[in-house]
Amino acid sequence: MAFSQGFLEEIKDRNDIEEVIGSYINLKRAGSNVVALCPFHNEKTPSFTVFPGTRSFYCFGCGTGGDVVSFIMKMESIDYPEAIEFLAERAGIPVLQDEFVNRNTSSVKKERIIAATTEAARFFRSALFSPSGEAALKYLEKRQFSATTVRHFGIGYAPDSWDALTSHLIKMKFTPLELTTAFLCGTNKNGRLYDMFRNRLMFPVFDIQGDVVAFSGRRLNESDERKYVNTSDTPAFKKSKLLFGLNIAKNTKEGFLILCEGAPDAIALHQAGFTNAVATLGTAITSEHARLIAKHSKTVYLAYDIDGAGRAATIKGINLLNQVGVDTKILSLSGDTKDPDEYIKKYGASAFRNKLMAASGQIDYKINEILAKYNLDIPDEKIRALEELTNYISTLWSKSEREIYSSRVAEKLGITKAAVLEDTERKAKAYEKKRKKSFSEKTIQQSGGFGDRVNRDKIRFSGETMLEESILGIMLIQPELAQKAIGTLSADSFVTDFNRRVFDLFFDDFAAGREAILSKNGTLTPDELSTVSKYIAARKKFSENTEEMLFSLIETLKEQKKKQEYDKKIAENPLEGISDYINSLKRKNN
Repeated sequence: MAFSQGFLEEIKDRNDIEEVIGSYINLKRAGSNVVALCPFHNEKTPSFTVFPGTRSFYCFGCGTGGDVVSFIMKMESIDYPEAIEFLAERAGIPVLQDEFVNRNTSSVKKERIIAATTEAARFFRSALFSPSGEAALKYLEKRQFSATTVRHFGIGYAPDSWDALTSHLIKMKFTPLELTTAFLCGTNKNGRLYDMFRNRLMFPVFDIQGDVVAFSGRRLNESDERKYVNTSDTPAFKKSKLLFGLNIAKNTKEGFLILCEGAPDAIALHQAGFTNAVATLGTAITSEHARLIAKHSKTVYLAYDIDGAGRAATIKGINLLNQVGVDTKILSLSGDTKDPDEYIKKYGASAFRNKLMAASGQIDYKINEILAKYNLDIPDEKIRALEELTNYISTLWSKSEREIYSSRVAEKLGITKAAVLEDTERKAKAYEKKRKKSFSEKTIQQSGGFGDRVNRDKIRFSGETMLEESILGIMLIQPELAQKAIGTLSADSFVTDFNRRVFDLFFDDFAAGREAILSKNGTLTPDELSTVSKYIAARKKFSENTEEMLFSLIETLKEQKKKQEYDKKIAENPLEGISDYINSLKRKNN
């Protein structure tokens, strides 16, 4: 995919990076730059920096970097062309057909997928109220879904037929490729199409804009092995990046979201008045889900089932949401109800709201999970529980938090607070010492190229790589110097393949003396883009980014490469080295 240079420049000009990023997170001025708590990992002090001068950003904590386009890609969980369209729409720039080439990598366009799934939703809706939908209607009555709820969520029924939907959509002029790509139909070994959803209650899945992009089909025949069949990923739908019900919940005035395990639970909560409920579809919560949630709310109540799988999902949810700065609270339902839907049916919406108000924080939840593993009436078991609890509390960042939860543990175990706090603080000091040592070792390793997945040559050519990074950093900061430098610098001057590729990618920008567009046509992967952004961030720390410094670095790199080539030559032919040495002596004597 290749958008025109002029179009991309206009996108960046009309979407000020500081203004765009500032609409998502709180920015604070720090000299000529601005800083913030990173939206991509959990931190206590700001390490996320925006450089208005180069229209780039970099987080010194997690290493994520890029420009305004890559920021939108990550925050909105969308791909490159979608991010360009997002920013174009934001700035009121029309995206004309001749402004890009080969934008769609698939022969089936997203618009056709949405058209097919929308028509399928109409078909399923009609089938629900046909004679064949009687069992589905009875199931909805059993779940106590009202007619208003059924209509509001577009619930339907997939007939118990091999090709009812297929035949309908073919008549509506959809092609077999479009139907299989949309996961509405499959193909058997003889090449014949068949309906992917059969004899199932159908829950349409809407994207954030309110378009039908997928389905979650619940079995009506309990002997069916799969309780749910969910649409697989398509050009219009990525299940790891979409939450059921968010198109409605995004408008909530509650100030928090309720995260459920599936569509029926979310729908039941909406019907009970909790219109801030959302759910994942056929997958546990992902990092993309967490980032999506963080955009709409800073607090989430986890309302998963109380079984083993639900508890494991809760722990995973806590960890992922912590990384993006979302506070999590855990709903504790009665033992005789396994999910929010059952609880509301048995005790009512008011009782459920009381449960929300009494929800435990993530630390209390973890403490109770640990305590549940041990029989506290047995001294040895109590000692092991104390050991695990103090290990956990010692990792809490705040000393006041450690004191509060040490007191809580002391009460539960029936021992003195002083004893628990003493153990906790001793371990906290050891933990902090270990963390600092690990960070120091990691920093040293990274500077030497250990574990570098982007520039794999760095570990072999650490000195040359540092020179290359400095050269590219200055050229990206000062386009006018880059234009002068290419007279003496070429791709062959670089030792590492990655930096050679970066130079080639931005060569036209360097030659024209213009600012490089880091995310240009999505050529660099997110990790590669972050690495290039690091070059800029590193040089921004130096005041000496002058023409003299740039040409000195280029000359040193060339000398290093010549030496490297000479050493290689000698290693391959030692006799040639002796000959060169003798000739040098002769020249010296003459």
